[in-house]
Amino acid sequence: MSNGVPSPQARAYQVWRALSQNEVAANVILPFALAKKASSSPDDNEQLWIALYDGKNNVEFMLSCTKGPLGNYPIFIVACKSSAQLAQEEKHGKDLADSLSLLVRCLLQNVRPQRVFSVFSTAKVTEKFAEIFEAQIHQEHGIQARNDPYYDATFTFCTRETFNESLGLTFPLRESEDIIVALRRADMSHLNGIKTMCQAFSETSWPYELDDARAELEARTMIEKQQVWVHIVQKAGQESEIACLVATTRESDNVTAVTKVFTVENWRGRGCAARLLHRVCQDVLQKERRVVLYVGNSEE
Repeated sequence: MSNGVPSPQARAYQVWRALSQNEVAANVILPFALAKKASSSPDDNEQLWIALYDGKNNVEFMLSCTKGPLGNYPIFIVACKSSAQLAQEEKHGKDLADSLSLLVRCLLQNVRPQRVFSVFSTAKVTEKFAEIFEAQIHQEHGIQARNDPYYDATFTFCTRETFNESLGLTFPLRESEDIIVALRRADMSHLNGIKTMCQAFSETSWPYELDDARAELEARTMIEKQQVWVHIVQKAGQESEIACLVATTRESDNVTAVTKVFTVENWRGRGCAARLLHRVCQDVLQKERRVVLYVGNSEE
Protein backbone atom coordinates (compact mmCIF):
# COMPACT_ATOMS: atom_id res chain seq x y z
CA MET A 1 0.00 0.00 0.00
CA SER A 2 1.35 3.36 -1.00
CA ASN A 3 0.29 6.91 -0.11
CA GLY A 4 -2.84 5.62 1.55
CA VAL A 5 -4.17 4.07 -1.69
CA PRO A 6 -5.30 0.45 -1.20
CA SER A 7 -3.62 -2.22 -3.32
CA PRO A 8 -5.64 -4.09 -5.97
CA GLN A 9 -5.74 -7.09 -3.63
CA ALA A 10 -7.12 -4.92 -0.82
CA ARG A 11 -9.74 -3.44 -3.11
CA ALA A 12 -10.80 -6.90 -4.26
CA TYR A 13 -11.12 -7.99 -0.64
CA GLN A 14 -13.30 -4.94 0.08
CA VAL A 15 -15.58 -5.83 -2.84
CA TRP A 16 -16.12 -9.42 -1.70
CA ARG A 17 -16.66 -8.28 1.88
CA ALA A 18 -19.20 -5.64 0.82
CA LEU A 19 -21.14 -8.14 -1.28
CA SER A 20 -21.09 -10.77 1.47
CA GLN A 21 -22.17 -8.29 4.13
CA ASN A 22 -25.07 -7.25 1.88
CA GLU A 23 -25.80 -10.77 0.67
CA VAL A 24 -29.56 -10.34 0.40
CA ALA A 25 -29.49 -7.10 -1.60
CA ALA A 26 -26.48 -8.33 -3.59
CA ASN A 27 -28.27 -11.47 -4.76
CA VAL A 28 -28.64 -9.99 -8.24
CA ILE A 29 -24.82 -9.76 -8.54
CA LEU A 30 -23.09 -12.03 -6.02
CA PRO A 31 -24.10 -15.47 -7.38
CA PHE A 32 -22.81 -14.62 -10.86
CA ALA A 33 -19.58 -13.18 -9.46
CA LEU A 34 -19.02 -16.31 -7.35
CA ALA A 35 -19.64 -18.54 -10.37
CA LYS A 36 -17.15 -16.56 -12.45
CA LYS A 37 -14.59 -16.66 -9.64
CA ALA A 38 -14.89 -20.45 -9.44
CA SER A 39 -14.82 -20.90 -13.21
CA SER A 40 -11.72 -22.12 -15.01
CA SER A 41 -12.72 -20.31 -18.21
CA PRO A 42 -10.50 -17.40 -19.27
CA ASP A 43 -11.50 -13.82 -18.67
CA ASP A 44 -13.51 -12.20 -21.43
CA ASN A 45 -14.69 -8.75 -22.36
CA GLU A 46 -18.38 -9.56 -21.91
CA GLN A 47 -18.24 -9.74 -18.10
CA LEU A 48 -17.83 -6.41 -16.34
CA TRP A 49 -18.10 -5.41 -12.69
CA ILE A 50 -17.60 -1.84 -11.48
CA ALA A 51 -17.02 -0.95 -7.83
CA LEU A 52 -17.45 2.64 -6.64
CA TYR A 53 -15.66 3.55 -3.41
CA ASP A 54 -16.47 6.43 -1.08
CA GLY A 55 -13.92 8.79 0.45
CA LYS A 56 -13.06 6.23 3.13
CA ASN A 57 -12.33 3.50 0.55
CA ASN A 58 -15.52 1.63 1.42
CA VAL A 59 -17.52 0.12 -1.42
CA GLU A 60 -20.52 2.36 -2.00
CA PHE A 61 -22.05 0.81 -5.15
CA MET A 62 -21.48 -2.31 -7.23
CA LEU A 63 -22.56 -2.49 -10.86
CA SER A 64 -22.56 -5.58 -13.06
CA CYS A 65 -22.78 -5.76 -16.83
CA THR A 66 -22.60 -9.47 -17.60
CA LYS A 67 -23.70 -12.16 -20.01
CA GLY A 68 -25.19 -15.59 -19.37
CA PRO A 69 -25.92 -18.64 -21.53
CA LEU A 70 -29.09 -17.02 -22.90
CA GLY A 71 -27.60 -13.61 -23.62
CA ASN A 72 -26.94 -10.29 -21.95
CA TYR A 73 -28.29 -9.60 -18.46
CA PRO A 74 -29.66 -6.20 -17.47
CA ILE A 75 -27.36 -3.76 -15.72
CA PHE A 76 -27.62 -4.57 -12.01
CA ILE A 77 -26.71 -1.96 -9.41
CA VAL A 78 -26.39 -2.78 -5.71
CA ALA A 79 -26.13 -0.06 -3.08
CA CYS A 80 -23.93 -1.29 -0.25
CA LYS A 81 -25.76 1.08 2.08
CA SER A 82 -29.41 0.94 3.06
CA SER A 83 -31.98 3.31 1.63
CA ALA A 84 -32.17 4.96 5.04
CA GLN A 85 -28.39 5.53 5.08
CA LEU A 86 -28.45 6.99 1.57
CA ALA A 87 -31.32 9.29 2.54
CA GLN A 88 -29.45 10.42 5.65
CA GLU A 89 -26.34 11.20 3.58
CA GLU A 90 -28.44 13.24 1.17
CA LYS A 91 -29.77 15.28 4.09
CA HIS A 92 -26.18 16.09 4.96
CA GLY A 93 -25.43 17.33 1.45
CA LYS A 94 -24.20 14.25 -0.39
CA ASP A 95 -25.82 14.06 -3.82
CA LEU A 96 -26.69 10.59 -5.11
CA ALA A 97 -26.27 11.91 -8.65
CA ASP A 98 -22.55 12.48 -8.07
CA SER A 99 -21.96 8.79 -7.35
CA LEU A 100 -24.18 7.53 -10.15
CA SER A 101 -22.59 9.92 -12.65
CA LEU A 102 -19.26 8.22 -11.97
CA LEU A 103 -20.84 4.81 -12.56
CA VAL A 104 -22.40 5.95 -15.85
CA ARG A 105 -19.12 7.46 -17.04
CA CYS A 106 -17.12 4.33 -16.21
CA LEU A 107 -19.73 2.06 -17.80
CA LEU A 108 -19.75 4.04 -21.06
CA GLN A 109 -15.97 3.82 -21.19
CA ASN A 110 -16.29 0.04 -21.35
CA VAL A 111 -19.48 -0.77 -23.29
CA ARG A 112 -21.55 0.64 -26.13
CA PRO A 113 -24.61 2.66 -25.03
CA GLN A 114 -26.88 0.13 -26.79
CA ARG A 115 -25.71 -2.54 -24.32
CA VAL A 116 -27.51 -0.69 -21.53
CA PHE A 117 -30.99 -1.84 -22.50
CA SER A 118 -32.26 -2.36 -18.94
CA VAL A 119 -31.24 -1.26 -15.44
CA PHE A 120 -32.30 -3.01 -12.23
CA SER A 121 -31.88 -1.55 -8.74
CA THR A 122 -33.95 0.18 -6.08
CA ALA A 123 -36.47 2.65 -7.54
CA LYS A 124 -34.56 5.78 -6.59
CA VAL A 125 -31.20 4.51 -7.85
CA THR A 126 -32.70 3.19 -11.08
CA GLU A 127 -34.57 6.40 -11.88
CA LYS A 128 -31.57 8.65 -11.16
CA PHE A 129 -29.16 6.39 -13.09
CA ALA A 130 -31.50 6.33 -16.11
CA GLU A 131 -31.85 10.12 -16.00
CA ILE A 132 -28.07 10.62 -15.96
CA PHE A 133 -27.47 7.97 -18.61
CA GLU A 134 -30.02 9.49 -20.96
CA ALA A 135 -28.61 13.00 -20.47
CA GLN A 136 -25.15 11.78 -21.48
CA ILE A 137 -26.04 9.77 -24.58
CA HIS A 138 -29.41 10.93 -25.93
CA GLN A 139 -28.17 13.70 -28.20
CA GLU A 140 -25.59 11.50 -29.94
CA HIS A 141 -27.35 8.14 -29.94
CA GLY A 142 -31.06 9.00 -29.64
CA ILE A 143 -31.54 6.60 -26.72
CA GLN A 144 -34.30 7.60 -24.33
CA ALA A 145 -35.37 6.05 -21.03
CA ARG A 146 -38.93 4.84 -20.50
CA ASN A 147 -41.15 7.12 -18.45
CA ASP A 148 -42.73 4.21 -16.59
CA PRO A 149 -40.78 1.29 -15.07
CA TYR A 150 -40.61 -1.85 -17.19
CA TYR A 151 -40.75 -3.99 -14.05
CA ASP A 152 -42.00 -2.66 -10.73
CA ALA A 153 -41.66 -5.16 -7.90
CA THR A 154 -41.67 -5.58 -4.14
CA PHE A 155 -38.83 -7.45 -2.48
CA THR A 156 -40.08 -10.28 -0.23
CA PHE A 157 -38.33 -13.00 1.73
CA CYS A 158 -38.82 -16.06 3.90
CA THR A 159 -36.53 -17.35 6.67
CA ARG A 160 -36.48 -20.48 8.79
CA GLU A 161 -38.11 -18.43 11.54
CA THR A 162 -40.94 -17.06 9.40
CA PHE A 163 -41.63 -20.23 7.40
CA ASN A 164 -44.98 -21.82 8.34
CA GLU A 165 -44.73 -25.61 7.99
CA SER A 166 -48.49 -26.12 8.12
CA LEU A 167 -49.33 -23.48 5.52
CA GLY A 168 -48.93 -25.94 2.66
CA LEU A 169 -51.97 -27.81 3.91
CA THR A 170 -54.20 -24.79 3.22
CA PHE A 171 -53.90 -25.06 -0.56
CA PRO A 172 -56.09 -28.08 -1.43
CA LEU A 173 -57.37 -28.82 -4.90
CA ARG A 174 -61.09 -29.11 -5.38
CA GLU A 175 -62.48 -32.07 -3.49
CA SER A 176 -64.71 -32.96 -6.45
CA GLU A 177 -61.66 -33.64 -8.64
CA ASP A 178 -59.93 -37.01 -8.53
CA ILE A 179 -56.37 -35.71 -8.89
CA ILE A 180 -52.99 -37.07 -7.85
CA VAL A 181 -50.40 -34.39 -7.00
CA ALA A 182 -46.61 -34.70 -6.88
CA LEU A 183 -44.20 -31.91 -5.89
CA ARG A 184 -40.55 -32.59 -6.69
CA ARG A 185 -37.32 -31.42 -8.26
CA ALA A 186 -37.39 -31.80 -12.00
CA ASP A 187 -35.34 -34.35 -13.91
CA MET A 188 -34.70 -34.85 -17.61
CA SER A 189 -38.01 -36.64 -18.08
CA HIS A 190 -39.60 -33.21 -17.58
CA LEU A 191 -37.41 -31.43 -20.15
CA ASN A 192 -40.03 -30.91 -22.86
CA GLY A 193 -42.68 -29.69 -20.44
CA ILE A 194 -40.32 -27.25 -18.75
CA LYS A 195 -39.02 -26.02 -22.11
CA THR A 196 -42.59 -25.23 -23.21
CA MET A 197 -43.26 -23.38 -19.94
CA CYS A 198 -40.00 -21.41 -20.17
CA GLN A 199 -40.98 -20.28 -23.64
CA ALA A 200 -44.50 -19.34 -22.53
CA PHE A 201 -43.10 -17.43 -19.55
CA SER A 202 -40.72 -15.49 -21.82
CA GLU A 203 -43.59 -14.44 -24.08
CA THR A 204 -44.90 -12.32 -21.20
CA SER A 205 -41.55 -10.54 -20.85
CA TRP A 206 -40.59 -8.74 -24.07
CA PRO A 207 -37.77 -8.29 -25.11
CA TYR A 208 -36.65 -11.46 -23.31
CA GLU A 209 -38.55 -13.94 -25.50
CA LEU A 210 -36.90 -17.32 -26.05
CA ASP A 211 -36.96 -19.29 -29.27
CA ASP A 212 -37.25 -23.07 -29.14
CA ALA A 213 -33.50 -23.70 -28.88
CA ARG A 214 -32.88 -21.15 -26.12
CA ALA A 215 -35.93 -22.32 -24.16
CA GLU A 216 -34.54 -25.86 -24.26
CA LEU A 217 -31.11 -24.60 -23.18
CA GLU A 218 -32.64 -22.80 -20.20
CA ALA A 219 -34.72 -25.84 -19.21
CA ARG A 220 -31.80 -28.25 -19.57
CA THR A 221 -29.45 -25.99 -17.60
CA MET A 222 -31.89 -25.58 -14.71
CA ILE A 223 -32.55 -29.31 -14.55
CA GLU A 224 -28.84 -30.19 -14.63
CA LYS A 225 -28.13 -27.70 -11.84
CA GLN A 226 -31.17 -28.92 -9.83
CA GLN A 227 -32.62 -25.42 -9.85
CA VAL A 228 -36.20 -26.17 -10.87
CA TRP A 229 -39.14 -27.85 -9.13
CA VAL A 230 -42.36 -29.04 -10.75
CA HIS A 231 -45.96 -29.43 -9.61
CA ILE A 232 -47.24 -32.55 -11.37
CA VAL A 233 -50.94 -33.35 -11.60
CA GLN A 234 -52.72 -36.41 -12.92
CA LYS A 235 -56.45 -36.71 -13.37
CA ALA A 236 -58.05 -40.15 -13.19
CA GLY A 237 -57.52 -42.05 -16.41
CA GLN A 238 -55.29 -39.35 -17.95
CA GLU A 239 -51.56 -38.78 -18.46
CA SER A 240 -49.74 -36.71 -15.86
CA GLU A 241 -48.78 -33.14 -16.73
CA ILE A 242 -46.78 -30.27 -15.26
CA ALA A 243 -49.11 -27.62 -13.87
CA CYS A 244 -46.52 -25.26 -12.42
CA LEU A 245 -42.79 -24.72 -12.08
CA VAL A 246 -40.61 -22.78 -9.63
CA ALA A 247 -36.98 -22.00 -10.43
CA THR A 248 -34.17 -20.84 -8.12
CA THR A 249 -31.26 -19.77 -10.30
CA ARG A 250 -29.41 -17.34 -8.02
CA GLU A 251 -27.73 -18.88 -4.98
CA SER A 252 -24.99 -17.69 -2.63
CA ASP A 253 -23.81 -18.94 0.78
CA ASN A 254 -26.94 -18.05 2.75
CA VAL A 255 -29.48 -16.76 0.22
CA THR A 256 -31.40 -18.37 -2.63
CA ALA A 257 -33.65 -16.36 -4.95
CA VAL A 258 -36.81 -17.65 -6.58
CA THR A 259 -36.40 -16.33 -10.12
CA LYS A 260 -39.31 -17.91 -11.98
CA VAL A 261 -42.83 -18.96 -10.99
CA PHE A 262 -45.14 -20.04 -13.79
CA THR A 263 -48.46 -21.91 -13.91
CA VAL A 264 -49.98 -23.11 -17.17
CA GLU A 265 -53.25 -21.39 -17.97
CA ASN A 266 -55.66 -24.28 -17.45
CA TRP A 267 -54.32 -24.91 -13.92
CA ARG A 268 -54.36 -21.34 -12.66
CA GLY A 269 -56.53 -20.36 -9.71
CA ARG A 270 -56.11 -23.73 -7.96
CA GLY A 271 -53.26 -22.88 -5.58
CA CYS A 272 -50.58 -24.70 -7.59
CA ALA A 273 -48.00 -21.91 -7.38
CA ALA A 274 -48.53 -21.36 -3.67
CA ARG A 275 -48.36 -25.11 -3.00
CA LEU A 276 -45.16 -25.60 -4.97
CA LEU A 277 -43.51 -22.43 -3.65
CA HIS A 278 -44.18 -23.63 -0.10
CA ARG A 279 -42.45 -26.92 -0.92
CA VAL A 280 -39.47 -25.15 -2.52
CA CYS A 281 -39.01 -22.93 0.54
CA GLN A 282 -39.23 -26.00 2.75
CA ASP A 283 -36.46 -27.72 0.78
CA VAL A 284 -34.19 -24.70 0.33
CA LEU A 285 -34.38 -23.60 3.97
CA GLN A 286 -32.88 -26.91 5.03
CA LYS A 287 -29.50 -25.46 4.06
CA GLU A 288 -30.04 -21.76 3.35
CA ARG A 289 -31.03 -19.04 5.80
CA ARG A 290 -33.25 -17.05 3.49
CA VAL A 291 -35.33 -17.39 0.33
CA VAL A 292 -35.97 -14.13 -1.54
CA LEU A 293 -38.45 -13.26 -4.27
CA TYR A 294 -39.34 -10.17 -6.27
CA VAL A 295 -43.12 -9.97 -6.62
CA GLY A 296 -44.41 -7.79 -9.44
CA ASN A 297 -46.66 -4.90 -8.41
CA SER A 298 -49.72 -5.26 -10.61
CA GLU A 299 -52.51 -2.73 -10.89
CA GLU A 300 -54.93 -5.47 -11.89
